This record gives sequence, C-alpha cells and structure tokens, in this order.
Amino acid sequence: MTDIRVPVDGADPSVERNLVDQLEGPYPGTVRRVVVPLTGTGAAVVDWTSRHPLLTVVLRRDLAEETVRVTVTVDPGGAGERTLPPVVFAPWSAVGASVPAYVPDTADEPLVASFSVAVTAERAVDGAAGTAVTGAALTGLVELAVLEGNLGRLLYLVSYEKHRLRRAAREVHAYRTLAHARRDALDRIGADVGVARFVDELVHEPTNGEVYARRLAPPAREPDAAYAHRLGFYRRFLLPTPGAVRRLLNGPGADTDPNAGLFADLPGGARFTLREDDDRFAVAIRLVAVGDPQHRTNFLAQLRRDRLVLPANTPPNNTVHAGRALPANRLTEITALRASLRQSYTFESTHGIAPPLAAALDRAGRVCRALGSSIVWQVTRAQDDAGGSRYELGLGVDVSWPTPAQATDLRNRVLDTGRAVTADRTAEALIAAARAAGVPTAAADGEVAWLWRVCGLPTTHRISTTRMYLSHLPTRGLAVTAPLSAAVGANTNVEAQFHAPGDPGGNALLLAGLTAARTAWTSAGEAAWNPLTDAVARTRWAAVPTRPAGQPVDAVLAAAGLPAVRDPAPVVAALNRLPDELVETIELPAALAAALIAGQPAAGDRLARLVGLLRDQHLAAALPLVETGNRVLLVCSVIGLPQAGLNLAERRATGFRWYTVGLGGGTAEIKAVGARTVLRPTHTGLVAVVALSYVRTGLTDPYEFRVELPDGVTLNLEQYERLMNALSRVCPLGVEVNTFGIRRDHVDLDDDGTAEPLRPAVARTFRTFQQRRHRGVYDQL
Repeated sequence: MTDIRVPVDGADPSVERNLVDQLEGPYPGTVRRVVVPLTGTGAAVVDWTSRHPLLTVVLRRDLAEETVRVTVTVDPGGAGERTLPPVVFAPWSAVGASVPAYVPDTADEPLVASFSVAVTAERAVDGAAGTAVTGAALTGLVELAVLEGNLGRLLYLVSYEKHRLRRAAREVHAYRTLAHARRDALDRIGADVGVARFVDELVHEPTNGEVYARRLAPPAREPDAAYAHRLGFYRRFLLPTPGAVRRLLNGPGADTDPNAGLFADLPGGARFTLREDDDRFAVAIRLVAVGDPQHRTNFLAQLRRDRLVLPANTPPNNTVHAGRALPANRLTEITALRASLRQSYTFESTHGIAPPLAAALDRAGRVCRALGSSIVWQVTRAQDDAGGSRYELGLGVDVSWPTPAQATDLRNRVLDTGRAVTADRTAEALIAAARAAGVPTAAADGEVAWLWRVCGLPTTHRISTTRMYLSHLPTRGLAVTAPLSAAVGANTNVEAQFHAPGDPGGNALLLAGLTAARTAWTSAGEAAWNPLTDAVARTRWAAVPTRPAGQPVDAVLAAAGLPAVRDPAPVVAALNRLPDELVETIELPAALAAALIAGQPAAGDRLARLVGLLRDQHLAAALPLVETGNRVLLVCSVIGLPQAGLNLAERRATGFRWYTVGLGGGTAEIKAVGARTVLRPTHTGLVAVVALSYVRTGLTDPYEFRVELPDGVTLNLEQYERLMNALSRVCPLGVEVNTFGIRRDHVDLDDDGTAEPLRPAVARTFRTFQQRRHRGVYDQL
C-alpha cells in the first residue's frame, strides 16, 4: 500500500542512472556513474582517479514512516579526516533516491585522486529516538555512487527535485491509507465515513455508578493510533454475515487460536462466540364453533372422511380411503403407508392421524425395523373430537413408553457401527443422523426422544408414567383451553398453558427450572426450600406486613440483586392478577431466612448463589417477601413481577401470541397477547384459535444472534464501547444482536479485574462512533 503503481521511471527507479542511460547525440559517455561497494562496517574506497566527482548516498529500499540519517567521514583515520554534515532521507523516500554527500573542490584541478570514506547510519521510526544500522542491514539500506563530470553534476542538479516529488507522492498515497495516515490525514478519512476524532473520554463514577463522557483538557485529543483503530471497521467492505462478524471480532484462525481481529487486545487472546441456535416456537390450535355447534361437528367429520390417515385395516377404514377423490398412485402410496404403520404400531379401529404425523411415525417405525428391533409401539389415543387442542385435529398421538430394556436395546443397536446395512436408504440416513447427534442413555432419555426427534417428531411430552404425547408440530406441552362453541358477540375466555411433563398444571419451564435449581442448591449442602401451593401462597402474600425503611434485610437483598418490598399491598394486588401457572412461591430455609433478616453478609452471598441458580434455569424474575416470624418467601416467575420487573433475565421467559383463522364463514376477534385472552366471535361458522408461543431455554430468539465471551474475560469501557459500535456496524436489517450476557457478566467499569453488571441506564452509555449526518463535512469534525 506504500508504492505508486505508475512506472514513470521504468523498472529502474534510480533517477541519475536513467538520465545517464538516456543521453543522446554527442553526450553518451561524457557522464560516468559508478556504484562504490560498501562493506558491513561502513567502509568504502573510491579507488580510481575521478574527474569532477560527486559522491551520493542512494537508498536501496523504500522507506515508510521512518527517517534515515547517514553520516560520511572522508579519509577516516588519516591526516585529512573530515566528518561531513549528515544527509537525511525523510519518511516515504523511494528506493533509488539519493542525496549528495561529498563534492570535492575541482575549481583548480578537475581530477581527484582516490579516497576512502566511512559511512554510519541510524534509523528513527515515527519520531522516536534513532538506532544504529550496521552490518547487512546497513548494506541493504544504502549504497554509495560516484557521478563524474560537469555534465553529470549539472544533470543531477536539475533533476534533484524529482526525488522530493516522488517522496511527496508516496507520502500522499500512504496518508490516504488507514494504516499510515496521521494527524490531519486521519481526520479527513474520518470525515469521509462520518467518524470524528474524540475530544472526550469515558469515565466511571464509582460513587453513583454512572458512566459519562468527560471532555479532555485542550489541546488534548484522541491519539492517532486509537482513532485509526476505530476507523478500521468503517473503511472496509462488510457484509453482515456470520463469517464476516466472526472475522471482524476475532480475525482469522480457528476457534482455539488467539484473537487477531478488532479485539486482539483482549486478555489471553480471548475470542468471541456467536450463537444462532434458536428456541423454536410452539403452536396449538383449538376449534370453536360460532353459533351452532354443528359447524364444528361437520368439519371434524369431513376432516376424518377426506384428510386423516386411518391406519387400522378394517372395512370401514378401507372404504373411507377408497372413496377419496385422489389419483390412483396416491391411493396406492397411502395404502402402503397404512400397512407400514401397522408393522410397528398397534392402532384401534377408530384412530385417525394427520398425514404429516403418519409419515413421521412411519419413519420412526422403519428405523426400528432397520435396526432389527422387534418393538411394537402401542398407540392409545389419536384424533379425538373431544380431545382438546392436542387431539381434535389429529395432530398428535399418545404412545406407550418403552421399557428400559427396549430403550437400551435401541440405543445399542444405533451405536453398533458393525451392523448390517439394510436396503432402506431413508432409515439408514436417519440412523446415521441419530448417531452423529448423540444418543443418550435410557436413564437420561427414557422416552427415546432422540429417535422421535430425528424422524421429524420434535414433541415428546410425557403424559403419565406409561404414556407420552408425540406430534410433528413443536408444542412443548402447550395446550389451549376454550369452549367448544361461543355465541356471536359474546366475550369468551381462552387460555394457553405450557404443561410440565406429567401435566401437573404448572408452567413447564417454571417447574423444570425450580426442580433443577433445587437439586443444584441441595447438592451444594444447602437445606431444601419449601414449595407452596397456589392457594397457600396467596394466603401468605396477604399476611406480609408493612416494614419501615433501613432494616438490615434490605441491604442483603440489594446485594443479591433483589428488591426490598416495604409496602406489600400494591405488590400483592398485582401478584393476584397474574396467572397461577406462571408464578410459583417457595419458602426459604428457616436458618437462611433468619440470617437474611439479621442482615448477615454471608447470608446475602448464599441468596445471591440461589438467584444465580434460578437465572441459570432461565427464570425471568424473583421477588422476596419478608414475613413475620423470621420467614422469607421468594416468588419466582417466567414473566415480570411487580416491583422486581425482569431481574433475572433481559426478557420474559415465555410469551403467547394469538391468531384466529375463519373456517366456513366464521370470524372472530381476539386480544393478541397474554396467556389468557378474550375471543369475541363476529360471524357464525367455525373459528380456529391459534396460539403461537415460545419458551426461552437459553437459545436465541428467531432473527437474533448472541455474542458471548468465555467466563472470566472482562472488557474495559473502551473495549465495550468498541464492541457495541462494531456490532452496530454489522447488524443486518431486521436482526437483533443480543449482548445481555456481555453487559451482565463481562464489563469491568473500574478496571479492578472484576465485572460489574451494567444497569439498564448505563448499558447504552457509550459514544456512537459514526454520525452519518456528518459524513463528508470535514470542518465539523
């Protein structure tokens, strides 16, 4: 990037050599140019009698941001020893540039006898102190040349300015590149992209936790190196792709290599990780007849007659399939599918299932047969008009659990790489995919979810100790509760709920999270907490007393990141309005509660560990309530809680979005969000109420990627600011960048080596590098 790619002087950049070679007419041979060999010690001898000589020092390589100073001593060690004034090559001088070092006086005598010289050189980079250049480095840096004759001196004189022009051209070219620009040149590059040089600095105020920009004392400004570093990711072509973001943050190399990108200054060469593995949405559908209930009855009868696959080989089922208006080859495929299903499953004569579900179940059966397993799965429930959102459309089936021996046998057969390969290519591909994804033990996965998942059945939900629910739709235990029919204009209550395994009635994520946190808590030697039923919890909430400010418990609660409730009345009123299934209350162990109320710091640390366990299980909020009698309740939820908000996570852990689809002329309006909503039918017919829901389990949301750092790696304020601006630079349209983990666990505000969680008010206190409205306006930067 430092060369002028225009060969104005041909292949040889030496000006005087080219001038000598291009002489025409009577002048060729009148000018002589001789290169004088230079030893590693700097000694050289002009060992001939020269005529009107001119001794020059010539560069042998291009210079960058460096200055070369050469000192020539004539007749070193002799009687006429004389040290000449040093010659200086300014930065960006080009190879072949020369400076006159010694011009003997030939006014009286044009001939000069042989003479010796000694050469020393020093090199200074970017204004630093000079260092001596010796040995091979000296001979590779400069050489000596003698130009003879008055014409030679004249030609050198008239062309001498060309060296300056070449150097100035190289300097201008270099200063237009970010790697070499300095001072005003950097400001002009910044103007091109709308990024100004800072005249302030970020400062953390430890007394109040605020972060603000403090103006530097004039004429202090941001140093060139820091400014150029900030300009770096605006002076390159960037597409917002995962690979481009990784290269920007980490530089080239494998995940185990040190960071060589924009954040090469991270401790230990730590690299960022980009996560883009989404939590899948869950869906459930409920049919509601508007007006006459016969609308729903007729629709389900038509669904069974024209759409569902009826696996059992009975005359009524065969007659239904034969009567469908389908091409002959499609009827043959369905007949083969029914026969294949019967090889691996037992169905009742009334069972019907949706075609995609039938295909997925058949793939699982073919995998079992390809493995040589004799297992036959018992289907205990399929399409059921009265089965609610799970069964009424035939979108799921109940299947009996495998025995531990059957689950272990299937696992061993999948992991057996020496088994004979069958002719069923689809089954063999699925077996290979299951093996590559990993097959848990029967103790860890008793329902063999690995088998159903790889065959296209993402939902494996335990209904009881003997049955599990399978579906080709992702439901995660979601069920919609609504009446079978509703009158036009009547407000109808509708509810959605994520059921935990076994359908106990509570939210799946909340119950699973509390169970896992309880296990980790007791494994660390702590006493178990006491879970309260919904009715008992509401009674205990109502009895929480009002407390004065300044009690010792307030400080330890704050140290654990929890709010202190002093006036419980409005808080309890708000809690009573929340759905029961989204809130659970636990009573802390008596010893821990007593220590908290006494204000013991160690108790605060234990409570903080408990809060961390709840956060690790993706719960959204926790709210402590201090009762009388040294008792403390902890209200836990997957949504925000009054006064606490979302204090365990950035966003609520679960949510619901509602839609209606009119069938047969039916229409309805519905409140769009919430676990509980109101349906208002507007026209008679049939309406499908659709709940699209999510559960956050630590993966990313759709249209989102998350940036992470290894545990223990911290960013200072300057690095955090740089990261946020870099991510803004590469954030694609319509995609969110999740930096919650970075802001919570990896920003060191006071440079003590320990990360401090950024409060929401501080999290966005960073300076925006690029001001697009200032792009190209140089005098405003």
